[in-house]
Amino acid sequence: MTIFNPEHDLCIANGDANFVPPASALEFGNDCSGLVDWIVETSDDEIVPWGWDAVLKRRLERSGIAPEKLPPDQFVASVRALSGRGIAFRVNADVHRLVCSAHPSMLHILSEPDSVVELHDVEDVVRYVNLFGDAVMKSPLSGSGKGLRWGRAGELSQSDLGWCKNVITRQGSVMVEKRREVVQDFAMLFHVGESSVEFEGYSMFFSDNGIYKGNILASDEWILAELSRYVPAVLILNIKAALTKTIAGTFVGKYSGFLGVDMFIFREAGTFRLAHCVEINVRMTMGLLARRLYDNHLERLVGPGDLDGRYQMCVEFSPRRGDLFARRDEAVASLTDVTPDSRYAVWVRSYEILS
Repeated sequence: MTIFNPEHDLCIANGDANFVPPASALEFGNDCSGLVDWIVETSDDEIVPWGWDAVLKRRLERSGIAPEKLPPDQFVASVRALSGRGIAFRVNADVHRLVCSAHPSMLHILSEPDSVVELHDVEDVVRYVNLFGDAVMKSPLSGSGKGLRWGRAGELSQSDLGWCKNVITRQGSVMVEKRREVVQDFAMLFHVGESSVEFEGYSMFFSDNGIYKGNILASDEWILAELSRYVPAVLILNIKAALTKTIAGTFVGKYSGFLGVDMFIFREAGTFRLAHCVEINVRMTMGLLARRLYDNHLERLVGPGDLDGRYQMCVEFSPRRGDLFARRDEAVASLTDVTPDSRYAVWVRSYEILS
């Protein structure tokens, strides 16, 4: 049995097993319930969700699932502990140190490790926003595209300060990150096993103010070549090696399953640089779905040929029921069942490469 529970990040952020997710998140999960089937094949007695959290475990317990088929509470608690942005902050610093000690000539291409800080006091938040000039404030735990607030030097409002105070009270800290001119989002995908970490591939995606919009469907080789238009491919490969080692030291023995490390390439002072560990998603990701889709299913869906970079996978939403049903023929293929009641769908569309 597979379960698509996109409300996972919201449940992790809340932390209460009795939390009731917003209706919109539950509707997304219901409309697109078959997405995990594109990623993994499961046996009848196996339960594979998008991500494990206390809310999902409680729901399955109440539905009569036998306890031995569910993960222990300690595992669920580890997923939450490892999902915090503070973990990504520490992994970011460790990877930076590993890469720069082995390849000091690449230091100028990487984002500075102190361009992201974890703060425990509102006064420090104000100080760092003023230092960065333009910053993103993030709660340590939050849903995708949620828990973010933008601030400029000298322009933080009482509402901004109140938000920071509330986040610190609830979660213990606030992450403050220097805002960058992002030119390309991407991710590295991994699977954590019992004793090792395996690289699963690359994901190239696009977003709007931190909210995921879709993925370019392409081979790992094509994505690496596209990224090397901005920064040397050898840097990306060294980041991959350092991340594999650091993730193993941080996650093995505490978590088993998929995870994705979000990154981006940005422009600064006329050159391109790489922010190599922005967030770690301790669950399946849309990037993993795109990777599996390209590798295992795309040719069957669209036909043979040169498929690299010619299609995109995107999440569609309509506030009006029936609208997606009327527009379903606009897509090359649908990964989800689209009915007159659907308000969410995941489609494959043609994608024009922008040079």
